[in-house]
Amino acid sequence: MQYEKDDPKGYYAALGLTSTSDDENIKAAYRRRAMHLHPDRNPEKNTTQQFQFLNEAYAVLSDPTSRAEYDQTATSQTAESPSAPEPIKCSRCGKVSAQPRVVVFRSVKSFVLVTLRKPIIGIFCSDCAQKQSLKASASSWLLGWWGFPWGPIYTVQALFTNMFGGVHPPLDNAKMLGYQAYYFYATGRPDLAKSLAESAVKYCKKIPETLARKGAEENQRDSLLSNLEAFIRELGASSKSSQLKSTWGAIHARFFVHLGAIVAVVGVIAIAISNLPESRYSPPRGPMPYSNQPLVSANNGLGGVGSPMVADSSSQKVASKKAPYVRPKNAPNGRPWPVTASYLTGEPQTHTAGHSEVTIDNSQNNSDMHLKLVALEGKVARPVRQVFIPAHSKFTIKNLTPGSYDVRYRDLKYGYLSRSESMKLTETSTYRGTEYSVMALTLYKVVNGNAATFGLAEDEF
Repeated sequence: MQYEKDDPKGYYAALGLTSTSDDENIKAAYRRRAMHLHPDRNPEKNTTQQFQFLNEAYAVLSDPTSRAEYDQTATSQTAESPSAPEPIKCSRCGKVSAQPRVVVFRSVKSFVLVTLRKPIIGIFCSDCAQKQSLKASASSWLLGWWGFPWGPIYTVQALFTNMFGGVHPPLDNAKMLGYQAYYFYATGRPDLAKSLAESAVKYCKKIPETLARKGAEENQRDSLLSNLEAFIRELGASSKSSQLKSTWGAIHARFFVHLGAIVAVVGVIAIAISNLPESRYSPPRGPMPYSNQPLVSANNGLGGVGSPMVADSSSQKVASKKAPYVRPKNAPNGRPWPVTASYLTGEPQTHTAGHSEVTIDNSQNNSDMHLKLVALEGKVARPVRQVFIPAHSKFTIKNLTPGSYDVRYRDLKYGYLSRSESMKLTETSTYRGTEYSVMALTLYKVVNGNAATFGLAEDEF
């Protein structure tokens, strides 16, 4: 592409086209360049001058008569010598760079219930990009956390985005590098021009196909790629690309400054949390004091007034250092575990003077369960039934006396202890007979489950 002969004033170059481009390509190229160079969208200092020159070029090339005169002037070579295009400069330091990039950094500011995410967009050299990433991250560190609930989430996203060099929009970078390649070509540096054009091709190939639009801008990705490859072929016969060492790796010079700040803050938070007494998890206590000994009456264990068999409180204290859990071979009373879902042999069954029922569903669990139904009455909560329920099984506890209960169970595979929320069983006599409670409890956590569960301390089982 002989731009100096075919394009004496640089009008085609301003649009990124050649003298063979048709009217539709001229219109499409003008729209793209106008959006990129508009002073309200582009923070670069000299965009106003470039935007005016772009309008001048489009005014001439979009009119068939003036375009014909311009092309004729180029052919006869009576026009004045073409002026060199203006280079694209770093929007931070203002210098012309051989490796500029369009980069987007993230900055977050939060105010209690309001969280604002601000993109910081510019054309940067690599050194200025690293400085800008630190500035955006520092702002987010100071002001990003204080909004609920999005402040911490957006701040973490911004910090990691900035740490890895920001976002490089492929379409914008392909266009910008293509233009910068032409600048170096026009100023007598075909080696740099070819290297930049090859970088532009790499970005162009990263552009998603979905960015191709309908109508005049249809297949802009393919059109841009075709122009860049033609430009490289034209340069290939007379020049070699300058082997520039890329300064845009993800692990850049200031990467470890970002990483060190994150590690330091996370470490301080972790140490502070670990030193808080509240950080050591302690399961919530049950609604009342508990004894693991049932209250048995003299009338065949049907629940009544008798001598309380309260376990020694010292035996309920949990050792400071627990041994690893091993599934017990037998039930706590020394007898073998039942083969099927049933009550534990030898354990009293109290509170049997009623009609209410509680079904324990362990069908969705792959662990066997040792379960206790606990009566929440009097001054001390006590177990009234003890049940073994194999994995993938159910069991119904029947003939329960009205009152308040909860369910406490141990996962025999892993040793975990859990407690259900309290439930109230009632009985009412009506003309149709006795109406009583029928409840079901599923022993695993599900969305919208029918009961909440809590962790359980060893001395409450």
